[in-house]
Amino acid sequence: MTAGLASHAECGAMSTALQLTSSPARVTARDAWTAFWQEPGQSRCVSGANGIWQVLDEFWSSFGRSLSANARVLDLGCGAGAVARRVASSRPDVFVTGIDFARIPLTLLPQVELLSETAMESLPFEDRSFGAAVSQFGFEYADLDEATLELARVLAPGAQLQMLVHHAESSIVTSNRDRLAALQSFLSPAVRNAFCEGDAPALQVQLSALVHRHPSDALVAELRRSLPSRVGRPPRERNAIWTAIEDALAPERCLAESLDASCVAPAGLDRWLMPLRGAFGLAEPAILREPDGSIIGWHIGGCRNPA
Repeated sequence: MTAGLASHAECGAMSTALQLTSSPARVTARDAWTAFWQEPGQSRCVSGANGIWQVLDEFWSSFGRSLSANARVLDLGCGAGAVARRVASSRPDVFVTGIDFARIPLTLLPQVELLSETAMESLPFEDRSFGAAVSQFGFEYADLDEATLELARVLAPGAQLQMLVHHAESSIVTSNRDRLAALQSFLSPAVRNAFCEGDAPALQVQLSALVHRHPSDALVAELRRSLPSRVGRPPRERNAIWTAIEDALAPERCLAESLDASCVAPAGLDRWLMPLRGAFGLAEPAILREPDGSIIGWHIGGCRNPA
């Protein structure tokens, strides 16, 4: 989820992938994820975390090799299909159906089918349709009670379940939390008022404080560079510029807020697992880690209970 300040036309959008017509107050999670997955070259929901990709790829390849012959696999919250493709590439006899509530790119792989605008809480499949289910940083965004009931319905007894779930202390969540804090600080009334009122000294104070709090944030650095040159424009232009910036940043802010609310802390893990434990025999939850020991996420695995 990247963002860079446009040069003119009231900033247009912070990224061409995030050009939404709705106002910040009306951006929904579906809008935001749709924009994210439409970004050229975007295929993973851990963009910017290159160090974990090899671990994730091996995790899902290993799972794929463990599947029964000709298994049909359901991928929940599939995004652009990174997990589905990895599982399918490890086992040419399996077929993976991915679902996501956003509008997602099509895939041309014969073993993979991706369905857009399909909610985990209302799956369009027959009972006992699948022999396994997977999710990488997707299931935690659903209504857990309703999604678990649907998942249990469409899985055959004994079907494998493998999920990676956002851990509240992971590097992904920590980075997201830092980014969210930067976005919230920049979009605060103090910064907005300084810019829209054309108060250049006050804007400099606010931007300097923002850089001090978030010295490594590229967006903050770009705003510090670009906004002061626009503060002298006529009031109508300043207001239009600020509205365009808010519009451009609204999808990313929505995603960051959703992740912050959906990640699972150690103290809340047992409560989070309660719906799943009613329908699945779960192994002891584990933590998937990077080679250096950094947390990637919770590993939740098990099997569908007999009917």
